[in-house]
Amino acid sequence: MLANVMTFSLTAVACSATNLITASGHRPPGREHLPAPIAGGSSAGNMALNGRSKWVLVRWVARASGRLWRLQLRIQADGSSCRRDGGTGYGGGNGGTWRATTHPVLPNGRPDMAHTLASTKFHPCSSKRSLVNVRQGVVRLPLHLTVGRGQEYATVIRNRARHARRNFTSINFLYSSDGILGANGRNERSPNAPDAYYGLDPRELVGYSLNGGRRWRLPGGQYGHPNGRNFLPTYVQQYRNGPVAGQPYYYTSGTSQSSRTMVFQNVRQDWQIRALGAFATGRATGTITLLVDGTPRATVPVSGTGILRAGIAPLVVRPGQTVKVTATGLAINDVAADSAWATLLGMGRSDAPYYLEGGRPDEAAPVYPLPACPDCGAAPKVIARRGRRSRR
Repeated sequence: MLANVMTFSLTAVACSATNLITASGHRPPGREHLPAPIAGGSSAGNMALNGRSKWVLVRWVARASGRLWRLQLRIQADGSSCRRDGGTGYGGGNGGTWRATTHPVLPNGRPDMAHTLASTKFHPCSSKRSLVNVRQGVVRLPLHLTVGRGQEYATVIRNRARHARRNFTSINFLYSSDGILGANGRNERSPNAPDAYYGLDPRELVGYSLNGGRRWRLPGGQYGHPNGRNFLPTYVQQYRNGPVAGQPYYYTSGTSQSSRTMVFQNVRQDWQIRALGAFATGRATGTITLLVDGTPRATVPVSGTGILRAGIAPLVVRPGQTVKVTATGLAINDVAADSAWATLLGMGRSDAPYYLEGGRPDEAAPVYPLPACPDCGAAPKVIARRGRRSRR
């Protein structure tokens, strides 16, 4: 099930804590769905489209009902002719030619390549910036699809350049060096799987094919252990005259044990909190503390690395109240989007669902109450201007 917009949360229950019991003895239910609102990962991860048979798939679920105007993805072009001021190896030559197609999903989780719902072909280094901006690292695929919330789709990206080995760019995702765990780390087909730990629908994943889509690793990627299951869907959905939603975080800061406080605000309906959690990228021992309107309500000890969760005595947050969660002593990487996506999603606005105390608007720390707030903040909207569609 989807939580708030701006959702993404690396919460894989490979909890290496001895400690997922609080001082009051409450333990988070093992199979209860407790989606987290914020992602956690170890770095950005790029897959080079440096071969005509190397295809990448993003399986995603519509976060609203309406006319889906654009699907935004991440691109890394450093090393190509249009981006030479950064690191090299992510791109080469003239940047290649992307072809992105969107399809229904078959019962087995593969894209239904016999039915194409939208198709866009473009040159990352020379197409108009409204479609691709390699400086921002953003691709804005025009879809113009009427979708229903919860419907599943697959977008397939490949490089159609004649000499793809030397003319290419890369697609960019959030990456977890220890692998994606739970539903998003397997080819899950149920929208109700209880072990979706990333704030994503359980069915969402990144897939990879080495032979032009004849066989797919679902999930999978070009590298990583186990079997490339290390990449997390990173995207933003733009609805015409409707909401903007997605999983926008795609890179991280360095690991730090400094205290982190996340503020959750603009609560619009009763919200029962039953656990506290964090995503730690290094082994450490610390605490997670919950405050409601400035009053401490719970503190739990946690230790280890990966997904850390601890149950608390359930408490209800009322509309208008503010929740703060502070991690102390844990080794945590902040996650970040960029200024373009932060603005689009309304990060840093007074009506945003959450923010990192003392951080930039596009940053967040994977420290949170569980489950995620079901109705916090005002979903940002974009008014789509009428204009010519990109060539299909």
